[in-house]
Parts: sequence; C-alpha cells; structure tokens
Amino acid sequence: MADLVLFVPGFFGFGSFGHPDRPLIEYFARVEDAMLRAHMRPLRFAVHEPPPAGSLTERVRSLHAKASELIRAGAARLHLVGHSTGGLDARLLAHPRYTALPERGELIGRIGSVITVSAPFHGTPLARSLGDVAWVAAPALWFGSILATRGRLRLAGQAAALLNLLKRAALQQTTPTDQVIAQLADVDEDTAHQIRRFLADVAADHRLVRDLTPEAMGELNRSLQGLDVVRPISFVSVSPPAGFSPLTFLFRPLHRLLYDVMYRLAAGQPPADARVPEGPWIGERHIAVLPSSSDGIVPAWSQTLEGHAQGFVLGDHLDVIGHYEAAGATFLRSGSSFDDARFRALWEQVGRCILAA
Repeated sequence: MADLVLFVPGFFGFGSFGHPDRPLIEYFARVEDAMLRAHMRPLRFAVHEPPPAGSLTERVRSLHAKASELIRAGAARLHLVGHSTGGLDARLLAHPRYTALPERGELIGRIGSVITVSAPFHGTPLARSLGDVAWVAAPALWFGSILATRGRLRLAGQAAALLNLLKRAALQQTTPTDQVIAQLADVDEDTAHQIRRFLADVAADHRLVRDLTPEAMGELNRSLQGLDVVRPISFVSVSPPAGFSPLTFLFRPLHRLLYDVMYRLAAGQPPADARVPEGPWIGERHIAVLPSSSDGIVPAWSQTLEGHAQGFVLGDHLDVIGHYEAAGATFLRSGSSFDDARFRALWEQVGRCILAA
C-alpha cells in the first residue's frame, strides 16, 4: 500500500450507516467520487469514525489509533483530510507539541499532508451560543443532516420531523425512535438502529461544544506555539449572509430558518490571534469576505491558522461535503447555489494538493 488519504469527519460526523459492504449513508461518499472523477486514481481512501461528540482530546486519540493501524497495515504515507472539527483532529495529530498523545515522531514523519476544509482553528461563536442546549439541538440538527443525505427532507417531511423532534425535546427524549428514523430516512431497521445509537451518543456527550468555543481554542493554540511540522493547507467556505428570503422560506421553511439562526449565532469579531483570510477563489462565483463572514457554522476568520487560504469556495458548511441542493441533499438553505461544478472543482484542488505533497 502506497499513499493513503484518510478522511476525518467533522463535528458530530460519522463514517457511514448501513451494511459495511452496502452503506446507505456515507459522510464522504460524494467526495471520494469527485476526486476519482478528477483522475486522482493513484490515491486510496479510508474514513476515520471519531466518537461523535467526544472531547477534542478523545477525537485526536481515536485518530491516532486509526492512523497507527493504517501504517501497520502497510500505508507508506498518510494524507489527512479533515472537514470541520476533523481538520483540528488532523492538525493536532501532526503537531509534536500536542501532548495529549504519546511521542509519535515516526508517525508524524509518515504524514505527507494535512488538508482542512471549513476547520474552526480559532473556534466558533456558535459553540458559545449553543452552550448547554446542545444536548437538545445537536441530535435534531444532525438527524436533519442525515435525512438530507437521503434526499428525504421535503416540505411534508419537514413538518412531521420538526413536530416529532420538538415533542421529544420537550419530554427530554432527545433522540427519535428506530421507527421514526426508519420512516423519515427511508432505511431498514438495522440502519435505523445504528442512527439512533449514534444520536444517543451525541445527546449524552457534548464536551466537544465547549472545546470549540473561541476561548478554549485560543488557549489550545497558545499551548502549541511554534511552527507546525506539517503545515495545514486550508480551504475556506463562506456563504451569503442571513436574510429574509420569501421564496426560499415558502418552499424550504425549516432549511432557511435554521440557516438564518445558525449564521447569526456564528457571527462574532475575530480574536487577536485570528485574521480574515485571503486567497484565490474556486469557481466563478464569490462574495466579499468580511469579519462577519461565515459558512453558517464556522466564521471565515477561524478557518485558517494565520490568514492564508489555499482557496475560497462559495458554499455553506455542509455544501462542501456534498450535502447541497443540486445533489438532492440540502439541509441548510444558504442561497449559495452550490452545484456539482463547484463541488468537483473544490475537491480536485484538494486532490492536487495531495499529489503535490
């Protein structure tokens, strides 16, 4: 086995649901397809499955175990590609001054590149805004993302799903039943049980939310003073500002309302050690990048270490991993008009960075 790309899912991320040989729902499925379409065929892929809402330290420890396993299996070099919090996991694994892990000089020497997409290097005000309500919000939000992956979150389903989840939240039953999941996501009972167990884990543990506040990330970054041995290559996602859109609200009320709320909660002035990034755009469409800009989850100022973006893409936090309207899997309705061409262009650029490493 030569070079291997190890994808690392983000906040409440998952690898796949369903039978291992026939997964019904996959976090990075469209990403792998896009990179293969860009003729990155020498690359081999693996997907890490972190604890869905475990602390940042637990996530990095699990990534360390996965990377070590792949190297023992024969991988010559690893390219870590992290979306959202997965980008933080990748950076910390490759940073020798991150002391929550044992000495790992040999493993770090096998890391060919660290590539991040929409990573909250400086945290996100959204984590501060959610606070202790995350135990209610997170399962509902990520169940919506899973539904969107299946293309099931249509207007009729939105009302039923929202009503059911609100009822269960009021009763402090934060995860839907297997039957509700099977009905709304159109999956078999075994897959529904996997999803429910995943959501139960999310509801039971939201330490990661606290780890991702700007204050917590600022403290962590100060403890890592000094250059990264493997410098992260960062791609930044930004989406249009929140604002009332009558047409969108009429046809996709839950999607648009959720996006507007999330975008506003993610707003905040950059801390002293963060800056609004600069870099080239991927695709023809772009917008002005301001201190208030974000992708609906992570501010633009948080998505690079020191302000240099390998590339900007106009899209929200879930667009960039294939959960967008043109693919029939939208959840956040950001108005970015993200499409196949932009998605493939983004991941072709990621692939080229890997091949150049």
